[in-house]
Amino acid sequence: MRPIDLGLLPVVWIPTLWSLRKLRGAPRRTRLLWGVWASWAVSMTVGVPAIRRLIDAATGVASGTNLLVHVSGLVATAIMLEFVREMTGRSQGRASRLNLAGLAVAAVALTVTFAVMPRPDGEVVLLTYGERSLAGYLYWMVLTVDTAIGLTASAVLCWVHGRHASPGPVRTALWLMRASSAIGMAYLAHRAYFLTVRHIGWKVGEPAAVAGTTQVLMVLTMLLFALAVVWPSLAEHREKRAAARRVRRIHPLWQLLQAATPEVVLPLPDELRRNNPGLRLYRQVIEIRDSMLALDRHLGPAHTAAAEEHLRAAGLSGERLAVAAEAVLLKHAVAAELAGCSAEFSGQQWRLRADGLDLDAEIAWFAKVAAKVAAPEVDAAAEHLWSSPGAPAVGAPGEDLVG
Repeated sequence: MRPIDLGLLPVVWIPTLWSLRKLRGAPRRTRLLWGVWASWAVSMTVGVPAIRRLIDAATGVASGTNLLVHVSGLVATAIMLEFVREMTGRSQGRASRLNLAGLAVAAVALTVTFAVMPRPDGEVVLLTYGERSLAGYLYWMVLTVDTAIGLTASAVLCWVHGRHASPGPVRTALWLMRASSAIGMAYLAHRAYFLTVRHIGWKVGEPAAVAGTTQVLMVLTMLLFALAVVWPSLAEHREKRAAARRVRRIHPLWQLLQAATPEVVLPLPDELRRNNPGLRLYRQVIEIRDSMLALDRHLGPAHTAAAEEHLRAAGLSGERLAVAAEAVLLKHAVAAELAGCSAEFSGQQWRLRADGLDLDAEIAWFAKVAAKVAAPEVDAAAEHLWSSPGAPAVGAPGEDLVG
């Protein structure tokens, strides 16, 4: 098996087989994409020399597999154009019918010219076959022109919508698809030049070099298209992983606060909790905010001063001091709530440091505080704050507040 087959067959068969299990009931965009992969998979597989020889021997048609390969390529191009139209919101309608009619005309023209052109046996590459004929030239021009029309239309759609799309994964995918179409056009231009020069009798490069160049351009075209298709999914997966990491980082703080204010926690369906970490992160941020609003009635300016004084004595300063002080205040407020203490500062609305931050900064701050809620210096400061003058005379808050 050739290196190009070893490189390309997994690229086309893995998404084809993986998507097959989800095809029933899938949206039109998914079905079209599967059609592109399936058409390419058939074309690439039939084009493998060993398989090509078997099919040609079984059918008795010289180079018959080339027609199957090229018709599959035309089908892939037509479906790819529909996929791009669906992706850019221009699905179906008159253009789709013209696309289908163009595919039918090109397939018939390809079959007719293939039937009358001189053809080698399966051991010779049809593209570089030396015998010249008008039918053979027309065969390749029909294939080239039809594919070029599809790629040009896809590139134009991607160009128009890519310019106006908001920055993000979809815009990047459209630009990658445009690059794929551009390299595909270079591939077709190279092939058309070779065929035209050879047809008029001029000397061209070595057949092996020509075939190698076309294969390299074709591989680049397909790889860029594959990258364009999977890019939004990769970006979504990356965002989910990032959200899940942030959920884990703020979870100790959320767990501490919900022990005292369970009423602020809204249950999420298990499926959403597992599959939508972004929503889970947003919910936990809201619930932490709500808990803070409910608990700040147990805090006043004197608590902050006492906490910071104790933490400075423990050697903390700067941002480390601010983070630890917030953790101490929250542990004190949680302990006061669990002890059933009355709201001493309900009229003052004392605000914690997280108030007023934007969402990303707020999450980052919560993560820093969450990392400190179980720290020994925070526990010691919380116990000191609890035993300070004016504090409720109930058992001191301990580490058991954080499960």
